[in-house]
Amino acid sequence: MPRIAIIDNNMLAAIGLAGIIRGMMPAAELSLFSDFSALEREDKGYFIHYFVSASILLGHANYFLPRSRHTMVLVSDAETQLIPRGFHLLCVNQNEGELTRAILRLAETSHARKQVAPIPKAEAPMTSHILTPREIEVVKWIVSGKTNKETAEALGVGVATVISHRKNIMKKLNTRSVSALTIYAVMHGIVSPEEI
Repeated sequence: MPRIAIIDNNMLAAIGLAGIIRGMMPAAELSLFSDFSALEREDKGYFIHYFVSASILLGHANYFLPRSRHTMVLVSDAETQLIPRGFHLLCVNQNEGELTRAILRLAETSHARKQVAPIPKAEAPMTSHILTPREIEVVKWIVSGKTNKETAEALGVGVATVISHRKNIMKKLNTRSVSALTIYAVMHGIVSPEEI
């Protein structure tokens, strides 16, 4: 089970980010810390990623520098120039959908640095899907933000058929979250991050 640390003095912001990450990675174990000393006491090398506010990072850069590949710095537009090179930056001045896409792009680029095979392009989906070809088409429309009616019109089927496909998809993938569905779609080459 992946363990992720969120370190931010603003606990409301940390809770909001935790909700987004839980939607994307339901199996992840999230730990929230309101200050650096709490993280330092708990960190035994188990965390695979750190989401840390710019102010905490700047106050404890020596701690995070060896972990820079695994550290996402939560920044406002004005703070981006203050962060040392080598860290992933995540701008928090955006809505939930944009923030989800930004996290997906960070995951894609950080995995590429680790020499993991790149995420396939949407034009060539992987063949190991547990979804049917029609369900994959429905997924594309769902993650692009289309309504059931718009999806039905695009696919030339009834709205009830789209709703049925959607229920089957969520059941097969054991999720109720569009964010988790989006992660699945990107990781399996159904869509690229730019398409969502």
